[in-house]
Amino acid sequence: MTTGRTALLNNAHFQSWIGIGLTALLLFFSFTPVGHPFVAFIALVPAILASTQSPDFKVWRAAAFYCSWILWIGLLLWLRHVYPPLGYIGLIFLTAYCAVYLFGWLILLRWIFPTTKGASILYRCLVLLGVAGAWGTLEWIRGNFLTGFGWLPLSASQESNPVLLSLCSWVGPYGLSILLVMINLGLASWIIRMVRLARETQVSKPAGTMDWLSRLTPELYLGLSPLLLGFVVFGNNIQNRMNYPSYSLSVGIVQTDFDPNAKWDSFRLESHLNKISQLTTEVSKPDSKGQRPDFILWPEAALPLTLNNYRYVQILTELAQNTQTPLVIGAIDKRTGGYTNGVAVVTDRGIQTTVYAKRHLVPFGEYVPLANVLPLRKVVPIAEDCLAGDSTSLLPVTNRKGQTFQAGALVCYEDVFPDLAREHAQAGADFLLVVTNDAWYGREAGAYQHAAHSALLAASTGLPIVRCGNAGWSGSINATGLSHVVTQSGKPDDTIYFAGYGIAEPLIIKSKDLPHTPWVRYGDWAILLGTGFAAWAIYQRKRRKLN
Repeated sequence: MTTGRTALLNNAHFQSWIGIGLTALLLFFSFTPVGHPFVAFIALVPAILASTQSPDFKVWRAAAFYCSWILWIGLLLWLRHVYPPLGYIGLIFLTAYCAVYLFGWLILLRWIFPTTKGASILYRCLVLLGVAGAWGTLEWIRGNFLTGFGWLPLSASQESNPVLLSLCSWVGPYGLSILLVMINLGLASWIIRMVRLARETQVSKPAGTMDWLSRLTPELYLGLSPLLLGFVVFGNNIQNRMNYPSYSLSVGIVQTDFDPNAKWDSFRLESHLNKISQLTTEVSKPDSKGQRPDFILWPEAALPLTLNNYRYVQILTELAQNTQTPLVIGAIDKRTGGYTNGVAVVTDRGIQTTVYAKRHLVPFGEYVPLANVLPLRKVVPIAEDCLAGDSTSLLPVTNRKGQTFQAGALVCYEDVFPDLAREHAQAGADFLLVVTNDAWYGREAGAYQHAAHSALLAASTGLPIVRCGNAGWSGSINATGLSHVVTQSGKPDDTIYFAGYGIAEPLIIKSKDLPHTPWVRYGDWAILLGTGFAAWAIYQRKRRKLN
């Protein structure tokens, strides 16, 4: 019995399924709300170790695809809530599409990483960089190809780890994913070396021990270097920000918790308007210290009325007048040819001239690709397609001290696309704001996963973020990526799903003299470098005659 069990554990085919399956499980537990950021440091190690056992490619391919698909089904299970039965279709096909990229990386891992056995130190380290770079390249492609679906890059696992997040200021979200893969590869290389040396020692020195020189593993130190760099960059970023003056901006948040379909019901409009007006009035009142918010933020498309509706604009203006507080609202704007989904500022003088229009639209949510060919309709119940905006359109917001700041707005899942936030930062934004409607996701992991992307943007751009979601994560994120969520106080579980209001942690706005982060200045240079290392590793692998 023991012999049979040992033979099974030593079977390379069995190890393929166990190694990749365990990696999929650990990746699932790397992401919020069920996971922990440190799990991402070891999540890929089982698959890396299994790849060195020369498993049959056919078995490896099967394990790689099916485990990847099951992982993405688990991560995106909330998709079934999106306008059933369309959500179930998305759950099947979108998860399979996302699985293709992890599958592709696992195939490259099996093909390239075993060539490091017996190779020189330089070759082993370069292969480590190449395999890690391939991960980042595949993530970048997933986030940009076919309009892009960059949901949950590996870096999103670090949304509560400000030390590692600080590296985003240099390498961006995709670059941080590369560094996390390097950590995994370094740890796996060390384990492989220790096992091999232990076996050799048992043969050559039955009673001896390994000396420290034998234990040295350069790949381990290369892999762990991001951890050291994280502390250095984190401390340096904090020190730099202390050298510049800062300003405080207080934001009141109104979370409506409207049903995403019932919101468009004209018979409920009156009650929805009364509810959001009441919540706005309440959040505008002075707190126990006599302080009031500088502006009040509403979620995406807060009401099914357009900015062309004279009566609606009049109500908004009167609300700003009565509360003596500007409103920043998610709004629908009727324009020639369709609607825009955007953000507007309302003061006691009415709608401000600049209105931000969402630039990256949701396929099948706001428009239908190949609408003349595909027999499908949009999820959002508006007859016409939405129109995409074409500029950053920064929104001026003035606090109660008379200081005016520029807000870079992101609507819905625009915070999943780092380049949009980078363009805001380059245009001169002092902070970012995100308005979204996470009610489509149900009350599960979707809203938490969505908010993790905002933490990446804050750390990458060095700009604080305030966020307001209908039935989702609302709160603020400081420039280091540290989050402060507004929850339903008094509830045992402090749920993020509620109808109410709250004051976000103040946004600390830094002087414009503070330089842009390297990522804002130079973009995804880490992806270019990683792609170069990946290309080198693929080229070198083709030159080697291995199975």
